[in-house]
Amino acid sequence: MGRPNSQEEMIERGDKGAGAWLGLAARMAIGLVFVVSGTFKAAAPAEEFALVIDYYRLIGSQDLILVLSTFLPWIEVVVGFALIFGFVTRAAAIAAGGMFLAFIIAVISTKARGIELPNCGCFGFGWHPSATQTLIMDSLLSLASIQVFRQGERIWSLDNWCSSGYN
Repeated sequence: MGRPNSQEEMIERGDKGAGAWLGLAARMAIGLVFVVSGTFKAAAPAEEFALVIDYYRLIGSQDLILVLSTFLPWIEVVVGFALIFGFVTRAAAIAAGGMFLAFIIAVISTKARGIELPNCGCFGFGWHPSATQTLIMDSLLSLASIQVFRQGERIWSLDNWCSSGYN
């Protein structure tokens, strides 16, 4: 039994490869970021996060801002745990990438309009990265979510366990 000739043969033989391990690391990192940030925001009154959302001046309706501030933290927590456990990994990676992209657009829009944010709202009222730090972090995490989409369910995931017949 020599070296595998293709990626399909590697997968068949159980060879994980560096991409799969990178996908696992990215899955865990993104999952942890979402669980921590969502938990900090969910633990505080929704009105506190609503105030941060309002700083961006992107949404005119106070009712919509309050709905977002109530549910977005819980969506982050659910997506984070889905990534950590590798459950519906590809859908969670798409959701994570979409949220990072939305955050990037919101920060760029705010900077372009000359609005100075006292707090990005990323981690509730915990850590307060600058707008530049937020853009760098969210850009790297959005790229990592592509890796998760491509490879993230291959190692230590419920998706992999379920597709293998619970072996």
